[in-house]
Amino acid sequence: MVLLSATSYRISEIFLSLQGEGPSAGTPAHFLRLQGCDVGCVWCDSKYTWDAAGGRAMAPDDLWRELEALGRAPLLVITGGEPLEHPDVSELLEEACARWPRVEVETSGVLPPPRSLANLFYNVSPKLRSATLRAGLTWSHVHTWVREPRATFKIVVGNPPDLDEAMQTIRELDLPRERVMLMPEGLTDAELRERAAALAEVCKREGLRLSPRLHIWMWGARRGV
Repeated sequence: MVLLSATSYRISEIFLSLQGEGPSAGTPAHFLRLQGCDVGCVWCDSKYTWDAAGGRAMAPDDLWRELEALGRAPLLVITGGEPLEHPDVSELLEEACARWPRVEVETSGVLPPPRSLANLFYNVSPKLRSATLRAGLTWSHVHTWVREPRATFKIVVGNPPDLDEAMQTIRELDLPRERVMLMPEGLTDAELRERAAALAEVCKREGLRLSPRLHIWMWGARRGV
């Protein structure tokens, strides 16, 4: 990873849209997408964020100004890439929580939560073995994430045997089911619809939640949405 100075962050993109996934799906949101990720999921739809030297360097004041110029929104989503791999991310989160009523961080869980604040929420998406060789690392802090009361687990499920692995892991780790969401993997409406229909039955039976991917349904797999 390319380390950043305390006075700048490497930014992939900034935009205003609707939160497409997780517990706040459908909410108008500012998006701050940070650059850099070492997790390497094979189905990743934002591989342009992997290179930590990509994107552009921005000072905090400049990135806040650019976000606020997009218009008002009750939610800021800090995503990536893998946001928690950034040095000085704790300071970024504290400032964000002072500016927005609700802040959500999209993370693989590869590192423990850097801050616990009343309006800071984490959408933690540890990976199944089919996604990446580093899947095990994304589960390595799972018990710390369970102790963070504002963390929701969002598990991406693709083709078999993903679902069996997901359910076995939920049981073995005793994840709090009211905080677990299953999300279908896919980059097309047809793909998502088929997988979501199957996951819906599992969620009803197992007391889990189903996460949509509204941005794919509405706009397809493209940037800035």
